[in-house]
Amino acid sequence: MKYFILSVFFSTSALAVDNSSVYMCRDKHGYIGLQETKTYSDIAACIDKARNAVLREEHDRLWNFLKKNPHYRYSGVALPAGQKKPLHHCWGKDRKNGTSC
Repeated sequence: MKYFILSVFFSTSALAVDNSSVYMCRDKHGYIGLQETKTYSDIAACIDKARNAVLREEHDRLWNFLKKNPHYRYSGVALPAGQKKPLHHCWGKDRKNGTSC
């Protein structure tokens, strides 16, 4: 049981989210304390925009990589050192009634 608790503790700390956007937006909108409730929605919208911008950049980077290296789209095709595994002779063809293409 104690190993389970330790594994949960270490896994959650390893997956911690970067809170720099939270602090940046909080300072940008002049957050003073819990009594000032009118800035909550502005802060939340700012945080959402900042995190979405980071996600868009990451997705663009991944798409550009896949455009340059299309063989990484399919599992088992990409090999170490940039080599490509030869495709099966039936790759992309319809198989009919279990016969070979």
